[in-house]
Amino acid sequence: MGGQSTSQVKVTGGVLNFTGYCAIVPSLRAPGFITAVTGKSFWHRETFVDVSSCSGIQITAKDFTAGYKGYRISFGTAKPPGGKFFAQGYKANLSPVVGAFGLMSIPFSNFTDFWDDATGDPIHTCTENPSYCPDSNTLSNMKTMSIWAEGVEGKVHLEVSSIAGYGCNSNVM
Repeated sequence: MGGQSTSQVKVTGGVLNFTGYCAIVPSLRAPGFITAVTGKSFWHRETFVDVSSCSGIQITAKDFTAGYKGYRISFGTAKPPGGKFFAQGYKANLSPVVGAFGLMSIPFSNFTDFWDDATGDPIHTCTENPSYCPDSNTLSNMKTMSIWAEGVEGKVHLEVSSIAGYGCNSNVM
């Protein structure tokens, strides 16, 4: 999307360190995006834990940027009828604690597969139409998961120490 944004992704001691800059794309006159992705590889596909009995996911993370507002998390490969060309998977906003590791709970009802591929913002939400909510096939194996910095210009520095299901009928981690 213009190649103006830059990022670096490292995992050290089991902690994701996602840094970079989400820049303005001159041709769009809007911020681009950067991502940290797991599960997508030409040679290897990861199998994710079945979270279909859970209420949502919990993320333990720390923001070093004094409140960057464009963090998002996505999973899966769903694409709704009429959805944007480059928009794939279920996505939700991510609001990490600034300066210290903190726990965020994001209910699956906050995710939608009908989002704007230029901004990352939802066009239609799961709460307004359940057909945009994560489906059981995706929740049984997400296939891919991404942390995004998108649609907001600025410096990005996020560390993630864990992602797990919560409100599950069984122990899911």
